[in-house]
Amino acid sequence: MKLRSLLALLSAILVLHAAAAPSTGPRHWNSQDGRTLFGTFVSADPEALSITIRRPNGTTVEIPVDQLAGEDIIFASKLVEASIAEAKAAELEKKKKKSLDGPLTFSLSQGSEDWPEDRKRMIVKAMEEAVAYFNENADFKKHVTANNSPGTPTADANYDGWINWGGSISRRVALHEIAHTLGIGTHWDWQKHIKDGQWTGKHAVAQLKEFDGPDAVLHADRMHFWPYGLNFDNESSKKNDMRFLKMVEAFRKDLGIR
Repeated sequence: MKLRSLLALLSAILVLHAAAAPSTGPRHWNSQDGRTLFGTFVSADPEALSITIRRPNGTTVEIPVDQLAGEDIIFASKLVEASIAEAKAAELEKKKKKSLDGPLTFSLSQGSEDWPEDRKRMIVKAMEEAVAYFNENADFKKHVTANNSPGTPTADANYDGWINWGGSISRRVALHEIAHTLGIGTHWDWQKHIKDGQWTGKHAVAQLKEFDGPDAVLHADRMHFWPYGLNFDNESSKKNDMRFLKMVEAFRKDLGIR
């Protein structure tokens, strides 16, 4: 049976039989040709769509799921599905860890062990998601420190890499604040490139025109830029987040940051 067809069959079986899987202790496994094997489940192979059973004498045998019959194919299907889910979770965790290794990194400020657990969890989640996004799609070398600051109205950051988390904690806010640590609105030459509320640096202007056409105007003030500055939640989207990164790269070129 082809892999795609078997996966569809197993999915249909699991939908129709959503009850909890039987114990994985020793049991009789029945095949469609009438044979029976007594043994204990050892592992499932998501690629081969098979399970491995250990006999009482210690030897093992691999059985394709589609060769089992009745309740056994249902049980084995659930074991394979669980193995697929575990493999996906492990791959995501591996990818996440790799994306947090740098070049952009972060840590929590001193005393984080005493933060309220709910705020700490939210801050770590927002930082991990944002740092991973930066590392997967750009190349900014920086270490950032996240600090719990409940008295801060929303959040703020400086060029030294310090972020105060106040009343607004999310991935979008983390992306925005990390940009401040990279020089957006915080570099000493930022104001030199602003005239009449518009950015004059050639790289960022050119990048915006590439996105929005020759008549596009790049606005900036003491700390922010727009469009694509991710200044508000409704500005964030898959396209806009990527454009935000490109704009940050262009701004840094105008500021002479390498």
